[in-house]
Order: sequence, then C-alpha cells, then structure tokens
Amino acid sequence: MSENMKEKKNLELNMSRRALIKAGAAGGLLAMTPAWASKAFAETGCSELTAAITGFTTINTLDPSHATLIPEFYVLWGVFNSLVKFNEDMEIVPDLAESYEIVSPTVLRFKLRDGVKFHDGHDVTAEDVKFSLERTMDESQGSPHRSKYEAVSEVKVLNRLEIEIITREPFAPMLSYLTNTRTGSQIVPKHLLENGTPDDFSTSPVGTGAYRVTNMESGASVTLESFNEYFVADQPKVPKINIPLISEESAGVTALLGGNVDITSTAPFSDVKNLKEDSRVQVLSSPGVNTRFISLNTQAAPFDDVHFRRALSMAFSRQAMVDVVLFGEGKVAKGVIPSSISWAGRKETSEILSMNAEKAMEELSKSAYPADTEVKLLTWGSGWWKRFAEVFALQVNQTLGTNISVEVSESGAVYQRKQTGDFQASIWGWLGLIDPDEYAFEILHTDGWRNYGGYSNPEVDALLEQARREFDQSARGDLYRQAEAIMQEDCPVIPCFESNIHNLLAPDVRGFKQIPYSAFGSQFSSISDC
Repeated sequence: MSENMKEKKNLELNMSRRALIKAGAAGGLLAMTPAWASKAFAETGCSELTAAITGFTTINTLDPSHATLIPEFYVLWGVFNSLVKFNEDMEIVPDLAESYEIVSPTVLRFKLRDGVKFHDGHDVTAEDVKFSLERTMDESQGSPHRSKYEAVSEVKVLNRLEIEIITREPFAPMLSYLTNTRTGSQIVPKHLLENGTPDDFSTSPVGTGAYRVTNMESGASVTLESFNEYFVADQPKVPKINIPLISEESAGVTALLGGNVDITSTAPFSDVKNLKEDSRVQVLSSPGVNTRFISLNTQAAPFDDVHFRRALSMAFSRQAMVDVVLFGEGKVAKGVIPSSISWAGRKETSEILSMNAEKAMEELSKSAYPADTEVKLLTWGSGWWKRFAEVFALQVNQTLGTNISVEVSESGAVYQRKQTGDFQASIWGWLGLIDPDEYAFEILHTDGWRNYGGYSNPEVDALLEQARREFDQSARGDLYRQAEAIMQEDCPVIPCFESNIHNLLAPDVRGFKQIPYSAFGSQFSSISDC
C-alpha cells in the first residue's frame, strides 16, 4: 500500500467526511453586503480606484520600522522604497540605489539615484539611508526588524550619494533584507525623525513611493494620492487610491461584483474556481511565498511535552486541509520554509508531518498529559482561518480523543496574545517573507522575534547561525534542511500547508501585476487603465 493510500485509509478510519465538509461550508458568496458597500466609496475609473485589503481589520502603524502585519505592508509597499527590490522574477534589482556592488563578504556599496525626493520635497541622500537603517537597528526604538541588522557594524556615508553597509562577519541574508519587503528597510526622512518620531508619522508617513498617504482611519481605510515627483520615468496613472479594510474575504468579492471595489488583496479559496468563469471579475492566481502552521506554546501545558506535540502532528491529514480549507488552492507543507524557496526547503515530507493514527496514539501514550487535557486553539474571523482551526481540531479530536476547542477572536487580539505568550496553541502563518532566514531563524531560533512559542534548541540555533554566515547557496540550503529535520522531531510548530495567492480585479483594470510575495501596494503604480 502506498503512503498516500495509507494516509487516506487513516483519514477514513478516524473522521467523518461529512463533518469535514460541514466545517468547510462557511465559504462561498453568501456573506451579506457590508454596510460600507452601500455607500459606494467613489466612482471608479482612472481618476480614482478602490483597492480593498480583505480578510483583515487592523493596521496599527505605517511606520516601516515598526510595521509587522501584512495589511500594513500592503500599504507601505506603495508609499516607501528601499535601496533594492525584487522584480517579477524575484531577482534583486536597484530601487533607490542606481547601482550596488558586493565589495567583499562583509561590505556592500550602494550608489543612490540623484534627485529622488521625499513626499515633502526634500532630496534623499546617503544620510537618510544611514539614519533609516540605524533607526531600525537602535534597540531603544524597539523595532521588530532589529534582529535582521544585528550583524551590521557600521553604515558608512562615503559622499552625498554613496554609502557602504559593513557587517562584523559574512551575513548571507543582508542583500535580501535591504529589499522593499517586510524587513523594515524602507528609507525614511532624517530631517523629520532625527529628534524623535512625531506622533502622526504612523498615520501620515513621508516616503519616496509612487503614492503618499493623505488619510488613515484606523481599522477602516487608508487613502493614497499619486506623488507627482516620483523618481521613475513611468509615472503612476491613477491619481487616487482608496484602500478600505474589509474583514471578510467573501464580502470583498460581493463588493467587487457589485462595482464598489476594483481590486481585492485576496479571494476566498472556496470561490476561486467559480470566479474564474465569471466575466465580472479577473482572477490572478499563483503559488505564494508563505507558510501556514499551528503555533504551540512550548512553555505552557500541555505543549511543554514533546510527545503531546508529536501526537498532534501525526493525527491529521494535511491533504484534507488543502482540499477542505483551501479548496485545492495550495499544497501540503514539508516544513516552515516554503517550497517556493526551493534551494532551502525540504525535499521530502517527514514521518512526523504525515498522518499516522497508530504512531500518533503511541506518542500520546508517552505524554505526561491525558488525551482529555483541555486545549484552546486560537483563531480569528469567520473565513478560512477559522475553518483551518476547525478542521485541525475536528481531525485530531476524532483521531486521538483529545479535547481541543476553537476560540475565535479578533485578529489583532490574537496577535497581541501570541506576543505576550498568552496562548496554548494558535493558527498562524507568514506571507511575503523572502529569505529562509525569516522563516527558520525568526520562528525557530531561541532569539527569533517570531518565536512566540518559546522554542529553544542549541543545536538548531547553531545551524541557523551558521546558515547566516554561509554565502554558498547550496551549502546554506543544506544547513536549513538540517535545522528543520531537528525542529520537526521537536515539533514546536506544526507545518500544515502553503496557500496560493490571489487578487481579484474588475474587468477594466489593466497593468496590475502579481508577484509571489504578494507585493500589493507596490503594483498600484503599474496600473495602466481602470
């Protein structure tokens, strides 16, 4: 019997397909039209466009040094630039920099474009670059991105337009971390921030991007207007972008089909197949750079017991999750590093990430905790994140006889609880991270800032630290795979699946391009017609 057949048989023995389908039935286009949609944000057209961030309700800050949430960066990517960026083929190319040079394994040199301006009209110089990076590196600032720059020993201004970034030792992810991604590397104005951050910078930031923020209503919307002195030859063609926050992805679909929205940042997995056949919408779909997993608090019962953790990891079918939660729009995860980062991701699925009811029961029998130990699994919303939790809990409870219940809260509240360690288990995942260091080191290293579960293994730490110093990509990838192999036996997180990324466009929208890390706001300037 093949491994796939064994997994299917285990699934049939331990759960009801009818129950699974019921858990997945929350999707679809049945959501009521939200109150804001009846007000119709604005006439769409090339003078104005509405690009909705769907599935989220929270934007805490638009200060790139302090931003952490994907909806924050959806906006920031259109407002700020970094020294370099990724193109459509995920190649690193100049952005604010006109050119760059790898002088040595510890020295990167950048020459800035001359004449680039901030939104307030001030010229961008090497002093702004130095200030921006040192601000993120400053421990007193409390930036969540600080660990990315701990290897930097000096940011050296050579002249008005040239700068060197010097590291204490070879640091392989450095160039990736200087791109316009979720790394806090966006360049901010020294003249506005050198004496401290003004209270309004988080809601009225000043960047260099194609669009500037003209209004932000926390938890509701952001308004952008095109910047007439943007430094590229091909200027943005849409003068105004309205960005409402819509809590449910299905409500975003309703709004787009009703003509109130021109673009959505995501789409309900359950609707993608039918939407592709609907003439009222364009569907962009591609594999994403993301990882979705169950985050476990290894410092709290019952997940301070490795056997309890392992039992859960082998007690459910990840393919069932792909089928029921994603409606086929994704793939089973082989680890925390996405398969799209192919040179570092695991090639094979390990036993601990495969359903095996018998071995799961064996691990549970070794645990210090009984099966009926109460476990609260945090999630949010009423869409696929909630279904993710429900399908996991349903399968594991039926396989092991455990007592896992789903606790639904607001996404911002879940994030806050995770940051403070106030959880047992939580649905979680990261989208838009572009270097394996951001997944492996930040989630699994003792000092990783995304390591909310408190996992610590000196052997894993050593491998991840060595990977940061290794410039040979093949050797670096092997180090990550070694670290993941150990981590999976320890099971501090339970990798589940990787989801496709989607954008929905109104029929007349042209020029919006989809990039694997879902660079939403950075694509507004490429829209040629709407």
